[in-house]
Amino acid sequence: MRQRMPILVVPLVLFAGACGTDSPEATASPGQATPSVTAEQALQVFDDVASHAARSNGNEFCKRFAYQVEACEGVWKEADDFCLKPGAKPRVIRSAPVRSTKESAGGRVLELEGLTAGGQRYVSEFFVTVADGNPRASVGVYWTGLGLAESPLGDGNTVLPTSECA
Repeated sequence: MRQRMPILVVPLVLFAGACGTDSPEATASPGQATPSVTAEQALQVFDDVASHAARSNGNEFCKRFAYQVEACEGVWKEADDFCLKPGAKPRVIRSAPVRSTKESAGGRVLELEGLTAGGQRYVSEFFVTVADGNPRASVGVYWTGLGLAESPLGDGNTVLPTSECA
């Protein structure tokens, strides 16, 4: 069963344009911002998140790194319930822009492959958005095999680790 997170939902007034390219020329209605996250920006956000994940607690981590703090805290708690901890920094397999819609902000998704601290393989999608003006992780908890709803990377590409509780 594939675990999916919904694309970030933000007020329509902020983000309702297309975000399908890395260029700032992406089409937007007058008065509406078009968030664009480049691959470099997404990698920078991911590097920052990954360098702090193993030594943070859920509340501290989510408030510092996630745009969707409550969603992050929920995913962190689920990971804790299954004793899943981040291992070494995963590798980035590929990335793709995520288009804005009427209901959600766009950004960029990174596909990650790594091992949990317990040695299980996972493949996750890490979503970065600019909903608050700066590129930021939507949820940030990347070691659980979490995927992005309607991902431009396709369906069925995530790998979920199982519980590591003794």
